[in-house]
Amino acid sequence: MAADSQLSAGPRRRLPPEERRAQLLQTAMAVFARRGFGRAGHAEIAEAAGVAVSTVFLYFKTREALVDAVLAEVGRFYLDLALRVHQQEKPCREILVDHRLAFHESLDSHPYHARLALDWSTALREELWPRYIEFTDQLVANHVRTILRGQAEGDVASSVDPETSARMLIASAQMTAQQRLAGADPAMADRMALLFIDAALGRVLPAGAPAPREKAAQG
Repeated sequence: MAADSQLSAGPRRRLPPEERRAQLLQTAMAVFARRGFGRAGHAEIAEAAGVAVSTVFLYFKTREALVDAVLAEVGRFYLDLALRVHQQEKPCREILVDHRLAFHESLDSHPYHARLALDWSTALREELWPRYIEFTDQLVANHVRTILRGQAEGDVASSVDPETSARMLIASAQMTAQQRLAGADPAMADRMALLFIDAALGRVLPAGAPAPREKAAQG
């Protein structure tokens, strides 16, 4: 069953505090994904979770605390995914392809995370935007390390600017996520992802331009 499958309150039972908080956080993510950060609150989350409003306030004292917890979970999920993929001992392009494939799989397994991340990326309110910039900068730094390693190993051209390429890849991931969540053909999104990766690594050439020489195989 997908991690973000539809929540069901079921029969009410007493949960240990840690489990109750986790349940309320997952419910909050579902509600915010449906309603947006600026609309949902404690009452709607309590109704969806099948608990009293006072129970939600017990774990999340304010609406700001609730939003902070949701943002922290979204950021943790995508940063963990990036770190897990980028720590592999593979060539740069293979890692970037693996990352994009893992990200696309997460759109199906964790759709609430994806919808929240997209909502967050357009939330220019003072309380949300700085945290999104911080989150993005961490993703950029992770990509930059991989691209720099690719350059050191000779798999990525030295003319490529690592930060520009990293930001291009993250922006393209947002675009393909929007398309996938809107029902676009997954195969098309995968093809576009490969084009963006090659473009970010300087592998897309103008028509008629000679192909770069591949690095000689190490014998």
